[in-house]
Amino acid sequence: MFADHGYPALADEPPRTPKAFARFTAGTSVLVAESRDATPAGFVVGGDVGGYFYLMELSVDPAHGRRGLGTALVLAALGAARRLAYRDAALSTFRAVPFNAPFYGKLGFSELEPAHAPPALLARFKREMPPGVEASARVLMVRRIGA
Repeated sequence: MFADHGYPALADEPPRTPKAFARFTAGTSVLVAESRDATPAGFVVGGDVGGYFYLMELSVDPAHGRRGLGTALVLAALGAARRLAYRDAALSTFRAVPFNAPFYGKLGFSELEPAHAPPALLARFKREMPPGVEASARVLMVRRIGA
C-alpha cells in the first residue's frame, strides 16, 4: 500500500523472516489478531522508549483491512500500556499517508515537534527515518494514556 502513496521502495522491501521478527520484537510487547481460521490478520509491537510506551509497528493484512482491526490493535496496546503504568505513548510515522499520521490522529495522537522531543524519542525518530525519505515527510506523535 505504500507504493500507492509515493513510497515504492518501502513496498518492495521483503517481509521480515521469523528469525528477524523475533529479534525485532525481543523485549517488547506484541499483540496478534487472528482471523477466524486462526491465521494472523494483524499485529502491533510496542515497548519502552525513554519512559514512553512506543508503538514500533502496526500491521494489518490488507485482506482484513478497513474493518477496524488496526484501531482495535492500537487501543488494546494502549490499554496494556496503561495497565503497566505508562502515562504517555509515542510513535513516528508518515505525515501524509492516510493509514499513518491521519489514522493515529483520529486515535488521539498529536504531533510533537522533534525540537521539543525528549532525547530518547528524538533518537528513535531519527533511527526510524527510512533511507532517502525527507525528514519533513515523517512525524513524531504522542498521546496521553494514563493519569
